[in-house]
Parts: sequence; C-alpha cells; structure tokens
Amino acid sequence: MLVEGLGSVTFVNGILRVQTIGVAANGEAVETGKLEIPGNKVGDVINALNQAATDISDKLGGDNDDSSSKSKPKSDTKKNKKK
Repeated sequence: MLVEGLGSVTFVNGILRVQTIGVAANGEAVETGKLEIPGNKVGDVINALNQAATDISDKLGGDNDDSSSKSKPKSDTKKNKKK
C-alpha cells in the first residue's frame, strides 16, 4: 500500500479508520487502502510510526531536531580550524 496522503478519518465503534490516498497515473487521487486501528492502540501506533520515521531520517541524514544538533559540532570544528 502506497500512502501519499490521507483521505477521510473516522472514529466509530472504538476503531480509528484512516483512508490512505495515492496519485494514479492520470494524476488523480485514488484510495490505496485503509488503516483500521483499535482505539486503545492509536497512541501506541502513532508513537511507533513517529519513532520509526525519526530513526530512518537520522540514518539518511535528514533534517530534524536531532540531526541539526549533530551538525553543530561540525560547524564548531570549522570555526576552530579558521582560528
């Protein structure tokens, strides 16, 4: 399932239902699937997705709070070399 966006999101009967959207070859948005998460697990799933995305971003050198703090020592090193 490819997720390029979210469609409708509902919470009914204790289940969070999230419609996933992708872009078809003709450029139109189409449903690619659904996520159905029990209400008592929504927080856990969101936190796990957030952590996984952060870990992947760190491995790829993406820009986030952790990687920008990691880049500060590099610039400090350059400043020290100039002196």
